[in-house]
Amino acid sequence: MKTNDGAGSDVLSRRAALAGTAGVAFGLAGCLGEDPQATDERNGGDGGNGRGGGEDDRPTVFATMPAVWDFVRQVADDHIDAIDLVPVGEHGHDWNPEPGTVGDLESADGFVYLRDFSSWQDNAADQLADDDDTVVIEASAGIDFFDSPAEDNDEHWWMDPIECQTGVDNVADGLAEIDPDNAEAYTENAAEFNQELQELHEDFEAIVERAELNELVVGTHDSFQWWNRRYDLDIYSPVGTSPDDAASPGDVQEIEELIQDFGIGHVLYDVGEPGQLAESLADETETTVLPLSPIETQIDGTPPIGGDLVMESDWGYVDHFREINLPSIETALRAE
Repeated sequence: MKTNDGAGSDVLSRRAALAGTAGVAFGLAGCLGEDPQATDERNGGDGGNGRGGGEDDRPTVFATMPAVWDFVRQVADDHIDAIDLVPVGEHGHDWNPEPGTVGDLESADGFVYLRDFSSWQDNAADQLADDDDTVVIEASAGIDFFDSPAEDNDEHWWMDPIECQTGVDNVADGLAEIDPDNAEAYTENAAEFNQELQELHEDFEAIVERAELNELVVGTHDSFQWWNRRYDLDIYSPVGTSPDDAASPGDVQEIEELIQDFGIGHVLYDVGEPGQLAESLADETETTVLPLSPIETQIDGTPPIGGDLVMESDWGYVDHFREINLPSIETALRAE
C-alpha cells in the first residue's frame, strides 16, 4: 500500500489492507443476481452477427465491454459496424455470454477483448486465434499491468486516459488489418480521439492539483487504482476489485474511521452496481454519495442511487468521464 508522507502516514499504514482487499479470480458465474436495469439491447450495429453482416455489409467487429466498444466506434467511424457484446444495463465485470456466443464471434470480422479481465474473453481469444477470417485484437497489448494497492496485476488500465491511447492505437491497427482500404482513416481517427483523451488527462491533473484532499472512498468494487499510479490519489474501498467481492464488518468499520480521520465528505459508488453499501457508509458517517463510472456498464436513465444523474445508453468513454467521473472527483476532493 502506498502511504503519504507526513501527518497522514500513520493512519494510512494502520489501514494498509483496506486500500486493497484481495480480488477474487474472475469466473464464468456471476453472483450479483438479476439486474433490474439489464436488457437484451446491445449498443451498435443492427443485431446481425454475420461476417460483413453489419449495416450496408460493412465489416462487423465485436467488443467485450463499453469502454473498448467506444474505442472501436471512435476509430471506425462509419466504416465498420462496432457491436458491444455486453447488453445495456449489464455490468461488464459480471456479464457472461450465453452458449453459442463464440460461434457468433467466429462469423464476425473482428473481436476486441481485454486480457485478464474475465476468463471467457481470454478463452474466446484463444479459440479464435486459429481462425484466419476473424481478426483478434487485444486492446491491452503493450500495456503493462501493475501491482496496485487493490490487487496484484491490476487489469483496469482503461481508467487511465494515457494508457487508453495505446489501446486506441491497438484498435486502429486491428481495424486496418480487417479493412486495409480504410487504414489511413483509422490512423487519423485514432490520433484525433487520442487528443481528446490527452485533454481529459490534463483536466484530471488540473483537478488533482487544486484539490484540498487526496483521498477517495469507494463503496463498491474498486476499479480505480490506476488513478493511484497516474494521479497519486489514495483510494480506499471495503470491497475488492470484483463486484462479486464482499465487505467484512471490520473493513467497513475501518473505512468509517478513515472517513472521520481525513474529514472526507463523500462516498463514491460504481453506477453499474447496487449502491446499498455506499449508502450505508454515507448514512453512518453523515456524508454524501456520488457516482463514479468504470465504464463497464451502459445505462439508459438513472442509476440505482443516481440522484439527478441521467445516463444515456450510447455514452462513450469521454462522456462517462466528463458527465460523471470528473465532476464527482472534483467535488469529493474539494477542488471546486
